[in-house]
Amino acid sequence: MYCYKVMIHPNNKQETKIRRTLNKCIECNNIIYDYIDSFIKNNEKIPSCSDVRKWFTIQKSILDNEVINKRKNMTKKEMIFNHLDTLFYDVSNDALKQEIKDTYNSFMRYFKKLAKYPVKKKYNNYKKTFYVDPYKIEFNDKKVRLEKIANNQKKNRQILNYINLAEKDRIPTGVNYYNPRVILEGDRFYIVVSVDDEYAPKKKIETTSNIIGIDVNVKAIVTSENVFYKAVTFDKNYKKALKKEKRAQNKLSRKYIKSQELKKSLKESKNYNKQRKIKNKYTKRINNLKEAHIDYVITSLIHQRPKIICIEDLDVKGMKESEEYEDVAKGIQQNPFRKFLKALEDRCNNYGIKIIKVDRYYASSKTCNKCNYKKKDLKLSDRTFICPNCGLKINRDYNAAINIKKYVLEHKDID
Repeated sequence: MYCYKVMIHPNNKQETKIRRTLNKCIECNNIIYDYIDSFIKNNEKIPSCSDVRKWFTIQKSILDNEVINKRKNMTKKEMIFNHLDTLFYDVSNDALKQEIKDTYNSFMRYFKKLAKYPVKKKYNNYKKTFYVDPYKIEFNDKKVRLEKIANNQKKNRQILNYINLAEKDRIPTGVNYYNPRVILEGDRFYIVVSVDDEYAPKKKIETTSNIIGIDVNVKAIVTSENVFYKAVTFDKNYKKALKKEKRAQNKLSRKYIKSQELKKSLKESKNYNKQRKIKNKYTKRINNLKEAHIDYVITSLIHQRPKIICIEDLDVKGMKESEEYEDVAKGIQQNPFRKFLKALEDRCNNYGIKIIKVDRYYASSKTCNKCNYKKKDLKLSDRTFICPNCGLKINRDYNAAINIKKYVLEHKDID
């Protein structure tokens, strides 16, 4: 499966409908959460997913009638403020069905000990999403049509039912789509859709017999060719954006305290909501800089046309919790190691480059690449590796990258 993520540019009416659908999906999630949570608290057997859906179908009509009665003497602003401007009937039924499945599965994952106990969704979340039926979504080279977002029946107004895509001819047309989602990140809308691997953009290149070993750490990404790519945390633009995000967050916290003192809800506080949008803008900027840095490193590695790329299988969660990495825990959190590994795998598959992961317990930093002597007392603060056996003096990370390459040549079947 190959996944496409493309920005969309809805007009004002389309944006309003998308936001309403997102809010109704959050409301649906919270209703189902309370329903299942009540069974758990009373030590009763949880009903099946189909029974939960049947219960919600009945509940949906009751809730819609209550909303109609509540908003009889309300102004439009009051209706929007209290989330009473939309009925469940106005929203795609497939989006609500999938929301029920997702909420139900989150509880099942908890019981299988695959995840923590689920949490209710909030309307002010940075990232929101809803499902679109793959059989009711239509793509052409420039636009996409979504169910219940625009329903103009007039023949000469059909073009208004389509939403503009930011990239032309990016998503293939006339193929099977899997798990399409509309995502709101900050103030930007995206469409995410998966297709079969045969429709993925494959760009095979003529590879050389070269093998590259990569060592990933907090300060840099180092290759066995003695090339150092500094971590994104050392980038000037990243530092500026991080500083601005911190200031925006501090301002947001002050406005939150002020609204609490005035006994004002966060919905009513316009200044709070304005500041929240500013803070989200800087958060998005930081995420974009991380993605751009990952793309730059991977592109420069692929331009070398290696036959194989070998890399450590990092245990990021274990590194965060370990006392040994306590001093660099912040750096581990800011550097997207998992994202880098996933992106590297995907790009290598597209270009026909083989990627091999080295065992995470292999002591690549503590082993001498010349005489294979293992220096057990090497600390994390020691950035230069000095071998007491042969006297080799080399950068710690460069030594690790060479050892990763050697390990693959000795232990793995390259052909």
